Amino acid sequence: MNKYSELDKTSYILGISLIVEALKEVPSKVKKVYLSSKANKNKELDKLLSLCNEHNIEIEENDLIIDKLSLKENCYGVGIFDKYESNLKTKKHLVLYGFENLGELGTILRSAVSFDFKDVVIVNSNIDVFDPKVIRASMGSFFHLNIKKYDDIDDYFKDYNYTIYPFTGDGKRELSSIKFKEPYSLIISQNYHDLDDRFIESYYIKHKGLDEISLTSLSSIVLNYAYHNKGND
Repeated sequence: MNKYSELDKTSYILGISLIVEALKEVPSKVKKVYLSSKANKNKELDKLLSLCNEHNIEIEENDLIIDKLSLKENCYGVGIFDKYESNLKTKKHLVLYGFENLGELGTILRSAVSFDFKDVVIVNSNIDVFDPKVIRASMGSFFHLNIKKYDDIDDYFKDYNYTIYPFTGDGKRELSSIKFKEPYSLIISQNYHDLDDRFIESYYIKHKGLDEISLTSLSSIVLNYAYHNKGND
């Protein structure tokens, strides 16, 4: 088996705990699981074996494939799964604009799941959401989400005429001023200033640091605020 290519119809998951998340959320997409001969017998492995048995998924012990595909040491399992399309299903979307950093995207996907966002929109980005690095950085949160890509943000707005809450480097209103009303879209750009001229009204996070707040921190703060202020009119 070759290393990942965006042109492949399948992708792979690195790590037993992440494979378990895929087996729980999208078992019909998982095609095969490779295990290392060094995999420790524990509850996580037992769960994986049980789920594979439940869904009739083939397991093969193969250290060579794991060594070839793994991005780091101590990887004891690789799961192969079919790429799939998702539909947005809720009335609140996290819209990520211009993202190109795989690790940052994966980390923000973890935050989305933690703060009860199920729908994520990727806009104006060449990033491949099925890249194993994204799945690894998300720690399996990827499989709990509906992720949809749009080439242009106006195409997204045509499909979803939601209230928008964009965060930009030139935001005029502070986060705490937001009174969320569903349906809505939280819009975060990898470059704060990419959307400065796009929206008449945008938002910022007040903080005491001299430098701009990091993207992953900003996203977590915004998502946390949205979670704790859900249901406001």
